[in-house]
Amino acid sequence: MLTFQIQFPLAFGEAVYVCGNSKELGHWNPMQALRMQWSEGDIWKSTLEINIIDQEFQDIEYKYFFGEFDRPQNIEWEMGPNRIVRTNENTIITDIWNHRKILFQCYNPNKYPIFVSGSCYDLGIFQRRVSMKQKEDISYIRILVNILEEREISYQFHYIKKRHYTSPLYQLNLNNTNDYYKNYIVVFCEGLIQIKRSIYQLDNHICYGYVPADQDDFNSLKKANLSTIIEFQNSLQQYSHSIKKYDDFTYYIVNICINQNFINYFQRLYQFIQVQIQKYNLIYICNNSMKHLRKYLQLYQRLIILQ
Repeated sequence: MLTFQIQFPLAFGEAVYVCGNSKELGHWNPMQALRMQWSEGDIWKSTLEINIIDQEFQDIEYKYFFGEFDRPQNIEWEMGPNRIVRTNENTIITDIWNHRKILFQCYNPNKYPIFVSGSCYDLGIFQRRVSMKQKEDISYIRILVNILEEREISYQFHYIKKRHYTSPLYQLNLNNTNDYYKNYIVVFCEGLIQIKRSIYQLDNHICYGYVPADQDDFNSLKKANLSTIIEFQNSLQQYSHSIKKYDDFTYYIVNICINQNFINYFQRLYQFIQVQIQKYNLIYICNNSMKHLRKYLQLYQRLIILQ
C-alpha cells in the first residue's frame, strides 16, 4: 500500500486530489483523480491498494490539486515539477504544498565531520555551514525547499580532517533530476576523495580560492562551471591587468599596486570586476594568500554597499 498525505487548509466544499501516471491516480486525467479524505489539522490522506512488496523499485509520478468536493472542477494545481515517489515497500508519503524534500548524502566510513552549505535557506544561504548527521557509513541531511522561491540550488560539501576541504560548487536543478528515494530528491557525493579543492563562494557571481596550480585544479574549476579566472598579484608597480587563454578558460592577471591610493585603486578594481560579471556572470578570483584575498574582497563588498 502507498499512502499520500498533505496538509492544506481549504474552504468548505473544496477538496484536495492526487493525480498521477498510474491507473489508480487517473493517468493524469483530473476527472479520474483520487479525492483525498480530510482529517483533523487539515491533513488530507489517500491510500492506494498497490502491492509493491518484493518487487523492484517503482517510480510513481504524481501531483496535487484542489477543486470542488463533489467533482474536480475549478481546479488549481500545485506549482513546480511533477513529484516522484520511488519505493519497493509499503510507504507513507508526507508532502508539503509547493515544497520539495531533498536528501543530501556523502559516503563517509571514517566519520569525519561533514558540512554542506548552499543557496537556499535550509543550507544557510552560504552564510553558514550546516552539519550533516551520520548513520553507519553515510553522512546525510534532509532539507525542505519552497519551489516558488528556488528552482535551482547551488551547494558545496565541506569536511574537516587535519585541514578544511571544500568541494567544487555544484548545481541542482529541481526541474531536471531523476535520483529519488521515496519522495526525496537525492543528492549524493560519492566519496571524500572527490572533495579536494578549496572553492568558496562570495555571492551569486563571485567564487574565490587559491591560484590553480595544476590540471586537477583546473578540472575542479571546470566542474564548478568557473571558466573565467581573475588572479590578483601583489606588486609595487602600477596597476595593470592582462588576459590570456588557457584551454577553455579566460584568465586575467591583475597587478595590485599596494603603494597606490587605496580608495582610488579599489574603485577601479570594483569597476573592473563589475564589467567581468556583466560579461561572464560567474567569475573565480584567486590569490596565493587567502588572507590578502579575503581582505580585498571585503573592501570590494563595502564598495558595493556604497554604490
